[in-house]
Amino acid sequence: MKKALLVAGIVMIIACVLSMIYAGLNLFGYYRVLDGSASLYRRLHDTAITFGIIALVLGLIGTVCLVIRSRIS
Repeated sequence: MKKALLVAGIVMIIACVLSMIYAGLNLFGYYRVLDGSASLYRRLHDTAITFGIIALVLGLIGTVCLVIRSRIS
């Protein structure tokens, strides 16, 4: 059980980091695109917000897995 929680926590933290990188790249594109249409700006912003929220949830789940693992005797 401890090993499964450790693996799940690490996988969730890695997925969180990847999601944050993707959200950051979308925000970078949102602020750096100069001649895009309104739909492009909207799509970049919506994708950045969505993946930012997903990253927060994955980070929280990963942290909970690691905390539960440390409390198991």
